[in-house]
Amino acid sequence: MTRNQAFALLHLCVILWGFTAIFGKLISYDSVSLVWWRLVVVNISLLIFMFLARKKLILNKSVFLQLAGVGAIVGIHWLCFFGGIKVANISITMISFSSGTFFTALIEPIVYKRKLNWNEIIIGVLIMLIISIIGISEFENSENPIAGILLGTMAAFTSALFSTFNGKLILKSNAFTISLMELIFAFVLVSIGLFVFFPVPENLLTPSSIDIWYLLLLGVACTAFPFIASVEVMKKLSPFSVNLAVNLEVVYAIILGYFIFGENEQMTPTFYICSAMIFLLIIFNEILKRKRKKKLITG
Repeated sequence: MTRNQAFALLHLCVILWGFTAIFGKLISYDSVSLVWWRLVVVNISLLIFMFLARKKLILNKSVFLQLAGVGAIVGIHWLCFFGGIKVANISITMISFSSGTFFTALIEPIVYKRKLNWNEIIIGVLIMLIISIIGISEFENSENPIAGILLGTMAAFTSALFSTFNGKLILKSNAFTISLMELIFAFVLVSIGLFVFFPVPENLLTPSSIDIWYLLLLGVACTAFPFIASVEVMKKLSPFSVNLAVNLEVVYAIILGYFIFGENEQMTPTFYICSAMIFLLIIFNEILKRKRKKKLITG
């Protein structure tokens, strides 16, 4: 896979992730039950795929423990993400989620033991400001914006953590093993949380027919495939580059919201201007990365 192919695959993943916020709003379950079902569907689909494709797991004790830890982070990430959507709204949560680029710019140097890249930090801050402009008017439409901001920011922080750790793990295993094991451990964590600390809804095991379809789409199309693919592209892309592109999930979610929910999600000229600015920052970051790589090779 070339770097350009990795970028194309990553953006396909981001488009699919754009649907997750939509499904989070459409599915009738609360956030914890929704995440539990998402993990049930994605794990079953991955196990079926493993059996049909005869995939082999690449594991040792060290990798197993690391995957368990990262899987727990993935579970917390999804709980925070859907929790924010449920208590606030899509826009508030997605705005807060944009802080993931900034967190990655801080976390990646620690994990990879390198100096801070001030270009990445500046780009991360600019992304946060731009996306805040997109959705600032939505604060009036949310019943609990503070909780949405806190949960969205926590989702961003945990996303920065697991994407950075996966950048290291892909050197020790393969994308399928990493994805399956992390999602299994995420399921264990969420199951403990649901059945021990939260009230279990009476209809947990009897979802409505429409919820079944939404959960299948969320679990297979918007989770199983993009999760594996996003880990695979980290062979070519840095965690910061991945999280920077993921900011377009905000844009895609709002566009999809307009087509699905109609006039209530009408976009303003500000939206288009800010979206173009995000695209330009992503391109600018890639130019900087390629120039630095070329300089290291020639210099």
